[in-house]
Amino acid sequence: MSIQISFADLTYVNQGISSNSFPFGAALVASYAKKKLGNKIQTELFKYPDDFKNHLENIKPKIVCFTNYSWTFDISNEFSKRIKKKFPNTIIVFGGPNYPNEVYTQKKFLSSYRAIDFYIKGEGEIGFVNLFKNLEKFSFNVESLKKSKTKSGNCHYLFEDEFIAGETLPRIENLDDIPSPYLSGSLDKFFDKLLTPTIQTIRGCPFKCTFCQEGKDYFTKIYKFSRERVKEELEYIAKKVKVPNLMLVDSNFGMYKQDIEISKDISEIRKRDGWPKYIEVSLGKSKKILESISILKGSLPVHVAVQSTDADVLDNINRKNIPAQTQIEVIKEGDSFGGSSFSEVILGLPEDTQEKHFKSMFDMIDAGANVVRSHQLLMLPDSDMDTGEYRKKYEMDTRYRVQPKCFGNYELYSEVFPCVEIDELCVSNKTLSYEDYLQCRHLDLTVELFYNNGVFREYINLLNQHNISASTLIKRINQEIPKSELREFYVGYMKETKESLWKNKSELDKFMKSPGTVDRYLKKDLRANEQLKYRAMAFFEKMNGLHNIVLKSTKDLLKEKSGLNKIEEIYLNELTRFSLLRKDNLLSLDVKKTDKFHYNFIRISKRDFDDNPFSCFNSKKMNINFSHSSRQKKLILRYLDQFGSTKNNLGTILSKSPVNEFYRQIQ
Repeated sequence: MSIQISFADLTYVNQGISSNSFPFGAALVASYAKKKLGNKIQTELFKYPDDFKNHLENIKPKIVCFTNYSWTFDISNEFSKRIKKKFPNTIIVFGGPNYPNEVYTQKKFLSSYRAIDFYIKGEGEIGFVNLFKNLEKFSFNVESLKKSKTKSGNCHYLFEDEFIAGETLPRIENLDDIPSPYLSGSLDKFFDKLLTPTIQTIRGCPFKCTFCQEGKDYFTKIYKFSRERVKEELEYIAKKVKVPNLMLVDSNFGMYKQDIEISKDISEIRKRDGWPKYIEVSLGKSKKILESISILKGSLPVHVAVQSTDADVLDNINRKNIPAQTQIEVIKEGDSFGGSSFSEVILGLPEDTQEKHFKSMFDMIDAGANVVRSHQLLMLPDSDMDTGEYRKKYEMDTRYRVQPKCFGNYELYSEVFPCVEIDELCVSNKTLSYEDYLQCRHLDLTVELFYNNGVFREYINLLNQHNISASTLIKRINQEIPKSELREFYVGYMKETKESLWKNKSELDKFMKSPGTVDRYLKKDLRANEQLKYRAMAFFEKMNGLHNIVLKSTKDLLKEKSGLNKIEEIYLNELTRFSLLRKDNLLSLDVKKTDKFHYNFIRISKRDFDDNPFSCFNSKKMNINFSHSSRQKKLILRYLDQFGSTKNNLGTILSKSPVNEFYRQIQ
C-alpha cells in the first residue's frame, strides 16, 4: 500500500498572499522522491492553509513535509503541533535554509520544536529519499529508528537529548535527474490569479557573502538544468499562466552561457504571448548580464546589488563588487535596452556608518540606477554572519519584528490558533548607533518617494543640465522634509518603524499570540513593510505634496547655482502641472483630462526629458490629452487582482512591477 506524503510550502493569505511563488522547492523534492520510490508513495503539494486543512481532515497522514523559510516557519510549526497531537505516529519532516548553522544552536532548535521529527539540511531531494528508505527499514517507527541512532545523510534529529547528524551528501550534479513538476502536471492546481510561476535554471553561487545563506562552501559549485528542460517548462507555463510575471530563483542569472539561450527562449514566448511582462530575478555580478538584458528588452531588471560601496564594509562581508565604472556602464547600457536598473544597499552591515550608508545610496543614484533600494540587515540562520563569534566581533545589536503580511489565525481539527513569523534584524553595531540607523531609515524613505522608478526624472534631468546631481536633489529634499507639508507623514513612518522593533523575541511572540491581537492587526491592516507602505501612500494619495517639495527644491538649487530665470520658472511650473496630470490618482483608470501648455511635452517626453527643453516652447498653447490605454488598464487590474488594493499590497505592486507603465499616456 502506498505511503501518503504531503508536502506543504504554506503562505499567509490574510493581507493578500505573503509568499506568491509556486511551491517549487517542495515540488522538486516530491518529484525526485516519486521517481526514486515509485509506487511506494503518493505525493500531494499544498500552498494555501485552507486547502491543506481540508486535506489533513480527510486523511490520516503518514508523512508530512514542510518547507522552512523565514516566512513559513511558525505556520508550519503550529500545523505540525496539531498534527502530532491528533496523530502522534505521523512523521514530521522539515527542510530549508531557515535553520541554524552551529551544532549547539541546531540542537537548541530541535529541542524547542518537538513536533519536528527530522530536519533535512542542504539539498532536500537525496536527503529525503535516504530518510524514507531508513524509515522503511524500521516499519516507519520513528522511535525505533532514533533509538538505533541510525545516521541518514543530510538529516538531523534528537534522540532523547543527543543530537544525531548524518553525513553531508554530495549535491546533485545533473539537475535533470529531478523530474519536472510542471511537465508532470503536479503544479497545475497553482495556476490561479494569485501565484507567480517559479522556475530555476541553475543551483549554487560562487560568491561568499557572509550575510547570505548561499555564501557557504556547500553552494560554491554551479550545477544546471538543461536548456531543453527549462524551455519545455516555460512553454508549458505560458499555456496556463494567469499572472503577468515570472519568478526565476537563480542567484546569478545572466552570468552563464546557457542563460543567453534561455533568455532567447523567453523572448520568443514573450513576443508570441505577451508573457512574461516582468521577470523577478537576481542577476549576476558581472558585465555578462548585459546580453540577457538586451535580449529581454524591458522585462528584465538591470540588477546591480552592491550592498555597500565602502571598501571596508565589503571586506567584512567577503564581498567584491564589480568596479564602479563598470556598474555605470551596465546601468546605462541596460537602460538603453529598455530595462529598469535596480540597485540594492543593505543598512547595518559590519563597520557601516550613517555617512557610509548615505554615500552608498548617493553613489548608486549618481551611477544612474533607476531604483536604489535599501534593505534591513536580517540575521539569516545558516549564514556565516549568524554566529556568536561574528555578532560579538562587530557588537551587533539586534531587534525583532513581525514579518510583513506573515501573521493570521488558522484552523485545524476544530482548533483555531494564531501564527506569526518573526525576523531578527541588526539595528546598530560598533560603528552605527541606533539613532544613526533611524536617520538612515529616514533617507531610505526619501529615496523611495522621490527617486525610485524615475518618478521625478524630469526634474533630475533638468538639474543635470546645470551640473547639479540627482543625489544633490535627494539630499536637499531629505533636509526639507521636517519643514514641509510631509513632516507629519514622515513622523508617522518613523513612529511605525520604531514601534515595530522589539528587544525580546519571546515577548513579541507572546504579545502577537495573545487573544484578539492578530484579529486587531488584520482589521487595521497593521505591520506592513513601512518603506513600501509609505511609498504606496505617498504615490497614490500625496502626489501633489511630493510635487510641491520637488518643485521648491529644484527651484532653490537652480537659484543657488546660477539663478532662476523667467523661462525656467515657467517651464518648471508647466512641468509640474503636466507631471501631476500623468501621475496623480493613478487608480482612477477611467479619468480623462485635457490641459493647455506652452511647452511641447509630447516631444520632450519622447526624448525622455534628456535634452534642453526650452527649444520646445511655443507662444501658442497646445492641448495635451491624458488617459490610460486599454492595455494599461488590463495590466494594472491584473496586478490588483493578484496582490490586492490595500496600502500594504499596493506597496508590493510598486516593488514588483514596471511603475512607469502606470502613468497616463499623452496625446
